[in-house]
Amino acid sequence: MKKLVKPGKPELVRGTGLASFGLWGWLASCLAVSAVFGFQSFFPSAIGLASNVLTLLCVAAGLGSVLLCVRRYGLAIKTRFQASWFSFAIGFGLWTAAESIWAAYYTVFGVAVPNYSIADIFYMAGYVPIFVGLLLYIGTFDVALQRKRIAAAAVVIALAFAVVSYTVLPTELAAGGTLLQTLDDLSFIILDLVMLSLVVLTFTIFVGGRISKWLMVLGGAAVLYVIGDEDFLIQTANGTYYNGSYNDLIFLLAYLTFALAFYLHRREW
Repeated sequence: MKKLVKPGKPELVRGTGLASFGLWGWLASCLAVSAVFGFQSFFPSAIGLASNVLTLLCVAAGLGSVLLCVRRYGLAIKTRFQASWFSFAIGFGLWTAAESIWAAYYTVFGVAVPNYSIADIFYMAGYVPIFVGLLLYIGTFDVALQRKRIAAAAVVIALAFAVVSYTVLPTELAAGGTLLQTLDDLSFIILDLVMLSLVVLTFTIFVGGRISKWLMVLGGAAVLYVIGDEDFLIQTANGTYYNGSYNDLIFLLAYLTFALAFYLHRREW
């Protein structure tokens, strides 16, 4: 007899037998994009265009992976679980639009670093549905918030705040940018820390459970994304950023890791 599942609860229906396929694909993709950046001295004039094209491909991989989750778990929003995946999809859709606009600034309008541009609006807007998706995902399960787990999450979050406060903020405030640019950059710092906090809390809640594997990868992707974003702010403040720098590679690896996380979830559920 099939085990009855409480309404609104996802059911474990598939194992992780195909997980190795996704891991090998992720590893091959990471090595490929890393090679492009590693050998950019052979094509310095083309690395900017190559970086923007690869960024679009990698963020599209993340969007495609999450859309496959939406398709798998149902196109109708009847449960919080389904709503969480629609939220993730909207977030990645907005980030894909943001990367497309950034690429257009670079390739069409010749603007290398479009500060506080239309692209920033889409970047920032993408965070919100991802936050909502994480909260809905947590709310799908009957979770016992153990004090020791909350304490562990609080320690990690506090360390992240401390690192940003002693590295990114001083550089940003000393850069002497306009008020609008400073507010724009500070907004990204706050959004990054909120995303990292939610991911850490989610992983801390589910660690040791049967769905903790994909959350480990999701956490790694979020950490890469936050590191890339904070490093971008430091580089732009110091005037050292250029399209095709190692900073772009960090974002590519983050997007590919997000895609892997969503793939692994489909293998587990």
